[in-house]
Amino acid sequence: MAKKLEFREHQATTLRFAVSALDALKTLYRQIHEHRLPRGVRIGRKDHQDRDVYGGFSGVKMRWYSANSRAAMRIFRSVLDGSGLAQARDIVGDRRGRVRVVQAHIIEIEGSYPVGPWHADFTDPELGLSQSATMLTPLLTVQPNFGGIEMSVVTREMTLDFDRFAHVYRYREGEAVLFDGAGMVHRTQGYRAKATARRVLACWQLADTSRVHRRALRRIGKRNGDRMFFHPHDDPGGQHDSAE
Repeated sequence: MAKKLEFREHQATTLRFAVSALDALKTLYRQIHEHRLPRGVRIGRKDHQDRDVYGGFSGVKMRWYSANSRAAMRIFRSVLDGSGLAQARDIVGDRRGRVRVVQAHIIEIEGSYPVGPWHADFTDPELGLSQSATMLTPLLTVQPNFGGIEMSVVTREMTLDFDRFAHVYRYREGEAVLFDGAGMVHRTQGYRAKATARRVLACWQLADTSRVHRRALRRIGKRNGDRMFFHPHDDPGGQHDSAE
């Protein structure tokens, strides 16, 4: 499988899918802003706002809206499983049934954004390469001036200059970038935009949920402040392998 090989060798690949597959998440995003979430759908929120966060410009308005209930997670998982994005579960890990969306978000930036810090999403000494991944795609139309994502071929353990070995992935409608959660060092590319402009991404974080990895995943969830979901995709009620 070419995509799996590319992911293993380069810690990143891209997946194509029908844009209409995102309709349920677009509806969810609208419901979040209208404060009328369906019953049982709970969404957490984290802000970087009105702070000179990384030594760039002040007034940053960045928000993470995160699935915080099984009903909310079901929306994100259904979008993935019902589209070309489902390939991600065959690419990450070694056994599709154990590769699950464990966290999911809608990420919103309003206005401009400075150059962010280099980081890896799933950093833990007990979690190796190809066992986790982050997948991102635009939820709304991407304006030409919006920043992409900078990714470095240098792994997080190395001391080389991340900037020197970085390349930029530009977000495209109908395409998602899938990169290794533990191995790919990355950051949001800085850009200038009108104060009212919104760059909105859908984000799925996948992992091999075999029991040997759960202690590491729980630590990661505790560190980033978002709930981890381990129950199988075909168990919407979460009756088995219950979430953290």
